[in-house]
Amino acid sequence: MELDVETMQYVATAVKYFAIGMLGLPLLAAAKGVSDVFTTFITGVSRNPNVKKDTFVPTIIGAAMVEAIALYAIGLAFTMYFVK
Repeated sequence: MELDVETMQYVATAVKYFAIGMLGLPLLAAAKGVSDVFTTFITGVSRNPNVKKDTFVPTIIGAAMVEAIALYAIGLAFTMYFVK
């Protein structure tokens, strides 16, 4: 079955938008990861309030590293959308 050029362009556009939509999954994973990081921090501090000073900075660094995944996904989505 031969497809004409116009149909192939529609298929390529549909696949492009599907791939961009699938890049939303890392955003959900990053949101879940950040919530897990802070949930663990709050649980740890509520059990032992003396460790707050020792665990706050690693918690912020961990949250930033998890959030970087979302920023990479957004950058890739914009690149896929605007580059032809």
